[in-house]
Amino acid sequence: MNTTCRPGDIGRREFLVLSSTCAAATAAFGPKLFAAESQAVAKRLAVGFTDAEEGAAFVPAAQIPSGDGGFISRGARIAVSGASGVPAAPDARRTVELRTHFPYFEGADRREALYLAWGSNRRTGSQGAPVSFIAPVDVEQKVLLSVAVESGAVGGAPTRRRAVGGAGTASSSMLPLTLALTSEAETLKLVRGYYAVVPLFENDREPRWSDYTLARKDARWALVDRNGEVAPFEHFVLRIDYATV
Repeated sequence: MNTTCRPGDIGRREFLVLSSTCAAATAAFGPKLFAAESQAVAKRLAVGFTDAEEGAAFVPAAQIPSGDGGFISRGARIAVSGASGVPAAPDARRTVELRTHFPYFEGADRREALYLAWGSNRRTGSQGAPVSFIAPVDVEQKVLLSVAVESGAVGGAPTRRRAVGGAGTASSSMLPLTLALTSEAETLKLVRGYYAVVPLFENDREPRWSDYTLARKDARWALVDRNGEVAPFEHFVLRIDYATV
C-alpha cells in the first residue's frame, strides 16, 4: 500500500483509503538562526507554547503540565499557515517539510501512513498554502509529527524525491515532534493552543520564549517581540484544537 499523500483537510478513515503517490513538498527553513554553519546538521526542535492567539507570552512547551484527554474522542485538528522570520534569499533558508504519521493496524501488525502536510520551495521562497488536517488520537493517545530540515547549497534540477528542495550539496535532517496525552520520554503534552517550532542547528540557542507573543503577519501566525517585529529566526506555528466539538 502506498501511504504518501498530498496536503488537505482529511481524517484517518479517509486518509487510509487513499493510495495515490504524490510529490513531496520541501519547505524552506534556513536562516543562520544565531550563527550556524552552511553545512550544519539540525540537532533538535525548540518548541514554545501559548494558549492565546493575541497578547499572551510564549513558554517552553516542555512546561505544559498535562495533556488534554478531550482529544481522545474528538481527535485533533492541526493548522499551519507558513514559515515566518525567513531570510530574503530563498536558498539561505532552511528547508522544512511537516509530516504526519498516522498509526493503524493490519491485523496485529502496527503500520504508519505518512502524510506530507505542508512545505514550501527553497528555490523560489514560495510558501506552501495554509493547510489544516485531522489527526486521530484514540489509537495511541498521541500525535506523531516530523520536520524535515535542510541546509547548504540548492543546486541541480529538482528530482521526484526532492521535488522542490533541490539537490546540490545540501545536508538534511528529520526531526521528530510528538505531542502526547501521557508522560513519555521525548514527547510534549498535547493541549489546545499554539505551538511555535524552531529547528536548531549546531550553534543555535533556544529562543527566550517570554520575549515573544503571537500575531498575524502576512496572513501567517508569527512570533513577535515587544515592538511588534517578527522574530529574527525561522519558525512556524501549529494551531491545535479539537477536530469535533
